[in-house]
Amino acid sequence: MTILAIETSCDETSVAVIQNQKVLSNIVSSQISLHKKYGGVVPELAARAHSENIDYVLSLAIKEAKIKLEVIDYVAYTSTPGLISCLHVGKVVAQTIVSYLKKPLVPCNHLFGHIYASLIENQWQFPVLGLLVSGGHTQLLYLPTEHLQFQILGQTLDDAVGECFDKVARMLGLSYPGGPEIDQLAKKGQDTYSLPLPKNDQTLDFSFSGLKSAAAKVIAQEGKKLNIANFSCSLEKTIVKILIIKLELAIKQYHPKTVVLAGGVSANSGLRNNFFALKEKYPKINFIAPSLEYCTDNAAMIGMLASYQIKEKKED
Repeated sequence: MTILAIETSCDETSVAVIQNQKVLSNIVSSQISLHKKYGGVVPELAARAHSENIDYVLSLAIKEAKIKLEVIDYVAYTSTPGLISCLHVGKVVAQTIVSYLKKPLVPCNHLFGHIYASLIENQWQFPVLGLLVSGGHTQLLYLPTEHLQFQILGQTLDDAVGECFDKVARMLGLSYPGGPEIDQLAKKGQDTYSLPLPKNDQTLDFSFSGLKSAAAKVIAQEGKKLNIANFSCSLEKTIVKILIIKLELAIKQYHPKTVVLAGGVSANSGLRNNFFALKEKYPKINFIAPSLEYCTDNAAMIGMLASYQIKEKKED
């Protein structure tokens, strides 16, 4: 089974070819340089860039996979969630291809795709618990006994982790995207600033707006005296700490055999280190996360998700 997958939910134009759940190609064209001067993604500019780049990215994905377009069995695309104008580009391209090939179309959920990115290089054993951390979403997801049967255990009530990183980075005068810059600065600094643990309770929900406000207050009070590396270290440690606290709460309540870390923020080194450190505390659980190339938005994760959707449909 050969799947052509398209991802255009935000600011990466990506096309991948997946054959029998193996990645033959995964081409990603980033728009970071386009949006950097605005401090964030401008939806209409992003959609225009997708329209301009998609033909080249598609051609390169087919070429790298060493296949002909005619051998494609299914075409998958990100249908939701995302920026509407950007999603529309991927959908139209996918519809055009299936109209030509006379093949089935497979719409996919972007967030579920992030979780399924972990299956590109790993295997699951159910129950599966997933911590999804991205620019626009922070969720704890649970699959009790089988694929695609997602349950949302908890989610952010306001800002997501990625939003918090980016907004605080903007306060610090750092460039977009802020998360990677804060991560690099944190490695050079020390945890010297006191920041509150956001929504540190017994629920599985998250909240980061209060942390963002507390960070703004410290930045304003410190002014030029602020040590940006130390502050970045304190911010990252605070965010990672609450994520791990909530993850452990879910582990103790749901007793998973596999725990997945996924989403763009899963590339954060502090979070990854603390996540995999849990192996020592819970040796019977398999802790997995996608390789860095599959953490951020990419079409390979959409193709992997689509392969399981197709399999389930055939079995029904």
